[in-house]
Amino acid sequence: MKFIKLLKVSALVSLASTLSMLSAPVVADEVSDQITVALEAYNEKDYKSAVEELKFVTAQVQQLYQAEIQQLMPKPLDGWKEREQKNNNAAAMTMLGGMGGGTGMKSEFTRNRENVIVEVMANSPMMGMMTMMLKNPAMMAGQQNTKPFRYKKAKGMIKTEKNRSEITLVLAGQILITLKGRQLEDDAVLKEYLEQLDFAKLKDALL
Repeated sequence: MKFIKLLKVSALVSLASTLSMLSAPVVADEVSDQITVALEAYNEKDYKSAVEELKFVTAQVQQLYQAEIQQLMPKPLDGWKEREQKNNNAAAMTMLGGMGGGTGMKSEFTRNRENVIVEVMANSPMMGMMTMMLKNPAMMAGQQNTKPFRYKKAKGMIKTEKNRSEITLVLAGQILITLKGRQLEDDAVLKEYLEQLDFAKLKDALL
Protein backbone atom coordinates (compact mmCIF):
# COMPACT_ATOMS: atom_id res chain seq x y z
CA MET A 1 0.00 0.00 0.00
CA LYS A 2 2.80 2.38 0.86
CA PHE A 3 4.46 1.64 -2.50
CA ILE A 4 1.21 2.37 -4.34
CA LYS A 5 0.80 5.61 -2.40
CA LEU A 6 4.33 6.66 -3.37
CA LEU A 7 3.56 5.91 -7.01
CA LYS A 8 0.48 8.14 -6.82
CA VAL A 9 2.48 10.94 -5.22
CA SER A 10 5.15 10.58 -7.89
CA ALA A 11 2.54 10.84 -10.64
CA LEU A 12 0.98 13.91 -9.07
CA VAL A 13 4.33 15.60 -8.63
CA SER A 14 5.24 14.80 -12.23
CA LEU A 15 2.01 16.45 -13.33
CA ALA A 16 2.70 19.43 -11.08
CA SER A 17 6.19 19.76 -12.55
CA THR A 18 4.76 19.75 -16.06
CA LEU A 19 2.19 22.39 -15.15
CA SER A 20 4.91 24.49 -13.59
CA MET A 21 6.98 24.40 -16.80
CA LEU A 22 4.01 25.05 -19.07
CA SER A 23 2.63 27.95 -17.08
CA ALA A 24 5.57 29.84 -15.60
CA PRO A 25 4.58 33.53 -15.72
CA VAL A 26 7.09 36.29 -15.09
CA VAL A 27 5.42 36.91 -11.74
CA ALA A 28 4.64 33.59 -10.06
CA ASP A 29 1.01 33.21 -9.00
CA GLU A 30 -0.33 31.38 -5.99
CA VAL A 31 -0.76 28.11 -7.87
CA SER A 32 2.75 27.97 -9.30
CA ASP A 33 4.15 28.90 -5.87
CA GLN A 34 2.26 25.99 -4.32
CA ILE A 35 3.53 23.63 -7.03
CA THR A 36 7.08 24.67 -6.16
CA VAL A 37 6.43 23.98 -2.48
CA ALA A 38 5.03 20.54 -3.37
CA LEU A 39 8.10 19.72 -5.47
CA GLU A 40 10.42 20.78 -2.67
CA ALA A 41 8.53 18.54 -0.22
CA TYR A 42 8.70 15.66 -2.68
CA ASN A 43 12.44 16.07 -3.25
CA GLU A 44 12.90 16.03 0.52
CA LYS A 45 10.83 12.81 0.66
CA ASP A 46 8.21 14.57 2.76
CA TYR A 47 5.42 12.85 0.87
CA LYS A 48 2.66 13.74 3.32
CA SER A 49 3.32 17.46 2.86
CA ALA A 50 3.64 17.00 -0.90
CA VAL A 51 0.21 15.39 -1.05
CA GLU A 52 -1.34 18.18 1.01
CA GLU A 53 0.18 20.87 -1.19
CA LEU A 54 -0.97 19.10 -4.35
CA LYS A 55 -4.51 18.87 -2.99
CA PHE A 56 -4.46 22.65 -2.67
CA VAL A 57 -3.13 23.01 -6.21
CA THR A 58 -5.82 20.68 -7.57
CA ALA A 59 -8.55 22.71 -5.86
CA GLN A 60 -7.16 25.98 -7.22
CA VAL A 61 -6.86 24.67 -10.78
CA GLN A 62 -10.38 23.23 -10.49
CA GLN A 63 -11.66 26.72 -9.70
CA LEU A 64 -9.89 28.11 -12.77
CA TYR A 65 -11.43 25.38 -14.90
CA GLN A 66 -14.88 26.07 -13.45
CA ALA A 67 -14.58 29.78 -14.22
CA GLU A 68 -13.57 28.92 -17.78
CA ILE A 69 -16.44 26.56 -18.55
CA GLN A 70 -18.95 28.87 -16.83
CA GLN A 71 -18.34 31.27 -19.73
CA LEU A 72 -20.14 28.77 -21.97
CA MET A 73 -23.42 29.37 -20.18
CA PRO A 74 -26.13 31.67 -21.59
CA LYS A 75 -26.14 35.41 -20.95
CA PRO A 76 -29.23 37.30 -19.72
CA LEU A 77 -31.80 38.10 -22.38
CA ASP A 78 -32.91 41.71 -22.80
CA GLY A 79 -34.77 42.80 -19.68
CA TRP A 80 -33.47 39.88 -17.64
CA LYS A 81 -30.88 39.81 -14.88
CA GLU A 82 -28.51 37.04 -13.89
CA ARG A 83 -28.71 36.08 -10.25
CA GLU A 84 -25.40 35.76 -8.46
CA GLN A 85 -24.82 32.22 -7.27
CA LYS A 86 -24.60 32.11 -3.48
CA ASN A 87 -21.74 30.10 -1.99
CA ASN A 88 -20.44 29.52 -5.51
CA ASN A 89 -23.08 26.93 -6.39
CA ALA A 90 -21.63 26.51 -9.88
CA ALA A 91 -18.27 25.47 -8.46
CA ALA A 92 -20.05 23.20 -6.00
CA MET A 93 -21.58 21.37 -8.95
CA THR A 94 -18.13 20.70 -10.33
CA MET A 95 -16.93 19.39 -6.96
CA LEU A 96 -19.67 16.76 -7.21
CA GLY A 97 -17.34 15.11 -9.68
CA GLY A 98 -15.33 13.85 -6.73
CA MET A 99 -18.45 12.00 -5.54
CA GLY A 100 -19.46 10.62 -8.91
CA GLY A 101 -21.68 13.57 -9.65
CA GLY A 102 -19.95 14.81 -12.76
CA THR A 103 -18.82 18.26 -13.85
CA GLY A 104 -21.43 20.96 -14.22
CA MET A 105 -22.44 24.58 -14.43
CA LYS A 106 -25.50 26.49 -13.32
CA SER A 107 -26.92 29.91 -14.16
CA GLU A 108 -30.10 31.58 -12.96
CA PHE A 109 -31.98 34.48 -14.55
CA THR A 110 -34.89 36.60 -13.34
CA ARG A 111 -37.30 39.18 -14.72
CA ASN A 112 -39.82 40.42 -12.18
CA ARG A 113 -41.51 37.20 -10.99
CA GLU A 114 -40.22 35.12 -13.90
CA ASN A 115 -37.35 32.75 -13.21
CA VAL A 116 -35.15 30.56 -15.42
CA ILE A 117 -32.48 28.11 -14.27
CA VAL A 118 -30.05 26.57 -16.76
CA GLU A 119 -27.95 23.59 -15.68
CA VAL A 120 -25.39 21.62 -17.67
CA MET A 121 -23.92 18.47 -16.17
CA ALA A 122 -21.49 15.98 -17.69
CA ASN A 123 -21.63 12.36 -16.50
CA SER A 124 -24.63 13.09 -14.31
CA PRO A 125 -26.01 10.28 -12.10
CA MET A 126 -29.37 11.05 -13.76
CA MET A 127 -28.03 10.20 -17.22
CA GLY A 128 -28.85 6.49 -17.02
CA MET A 129 -32.48 7.09 -16.11
CA MET A 130 -32.89 9.76 -18.81
CA THR A 131 -31.35 7.54 -21.49
CA MET A 132 -33.62 4.68 -20.47
CA MET A 133 -36.67 6.92 -20.68
CA LEU A 134 -35.72 8.24 -24.12
CA LYS A 135 -35.28 4.69 -25.42
CA ASN A 136 -38.61 3.59 -23.97
CA PRO A 137 -41.49 5.85 -25.11
CA ALA A 138 -43.85 4.01 -22.76
CA MET A 139 -41.91 5.30 -19.76
CA MET A 140 -42.16 8.88 -21.01
CA ALA A 141 -45.84 8.43 -21.76
CA GLY A 142 -46.30 7.50 -18.13
CA GLN A 143 -45.06 10.94 -17.07
CA GLN A 144 -47.90 13.47 -16.87
CA ASN A 145 -47.67 16.61 -19.03
CA THR A 146 -44.47 15.28 -20.64
CA LYS A 147 -43.70 14.85 -24.33
CA PRO A 148 -40.61 14.21 -26.47
CA PHE A 149 -38.48 17.20 -27.37
CA ARG A 150 -35.62 17.55 -29.80
CA TYR A 151 -33.18 20.41 -30.39
CA LYS A 152 -30.61 20.01 -33.13
CA LYS A 153 -29.06 16.56 -32.51
CA ALA A 154 -29.98 16.37 -28.83
CA LYS A 155 -33.00 14.35 -27.76
CA GLY A 156 -34.97 14.89 -24.60
CA MET A 157 -38.34 15.87 -23.23
CA ILE A 158 -40.35 18.90 -22.24
CA LYS A 159 -42.66 19.01 -19.25
CA THR A 160 -45.24 21.69 -18.54
CA GLU A 161 -47.24 21.90 -15.34
CA LYS A 162 -49.25 24.91 -14.18
CA ASN A 163 -46.74 27.77 -13.95
CA ARG A 164 -43.66 25.58 -14.45
CA SER A 165 -41.90 24.36 -17.56
CA GLU A 166 -38.82 22.18 -17.91
CA ILE A 167 -36.73 21.09 -20.88
CA THR A 168 -34.29 18.21 -20.46
CA LEU A 169 -31.85 17.18 -23.19
CA VAL A 170 -29.13 14.55 -23.52
CA LEU A 171 -26.13 15.66 -25.55
CA ALA A 172 -23.61 13.14 -26.89
CA GLY A 173 -24.94 10.57 -24.45
CA GLN A 174 -22.97 12.11 -21.58
CA ILE A 175 -24.12 15.69 -21.05
CA LEU A 176 -27.43 16.49 -19.37
CA ILE A 177 -28.89 19.92 -20.16
CA THR A 178 -31.82 21.18 -18.08
CA LEU A 179 -33.74 24.44 -18.41
CA LYS A 180 -36.36 25.17 -15.76
CA GLY A 181 -38.84 28.04 -15.94
CA ARG A 182 -41.24 29.37 -13.35
CA GLN A 183 -43.95 31.97 -13.66
CA LEU A 184 -43.01 32.52 -17.31
CA GLU A 185 -45.19 34.77 -19.43
CA ASP A 186 -44.10 32.76 -22.47
CA ASP A 187 -42.42 29.32 -22.36
CA ALA A 188 -40.56 30.25 -25.55
CA VAL A 189 -38.02 32.06 -23.38
CA LEU A 190 -36.57 28.67 -22.41
CA LYS A 191 -35.77 27.98 -26.05
CA GLU A 192 -34.16 31.40 -26.36
CA TYR A 193 -31.76 30.53 -23.55
CA LEU A 194 -31.23 27.09 -25.07
CA GLU A 195 -30.24 28.65 -28.39
CA GLN A 196 -27.33 30.40 -26.67
CA LEU A 197 -25.68 27.11 -25.77
CA ASP A 198 -22.95 26.05 -28.20
CA PHE A 199 -23.16 22.26 -28.19
CA ALA A 200 -19.81 21.79 -29.91
CA LYS A 201 -18.00 23.93 -27.32
CA LEU A 202 -19.78 22.15 -24.47
CA LYS A 203 -18.60 18.77 -25.75
CA ASP A 204 -15.04 20.00 -26.18
CA ALA A 205 -14.94 21.45 -22.67
CA LEU A 206 -16.73 18.71 -20.75
CA LEU A 207 -15.91 15.43 -22.50
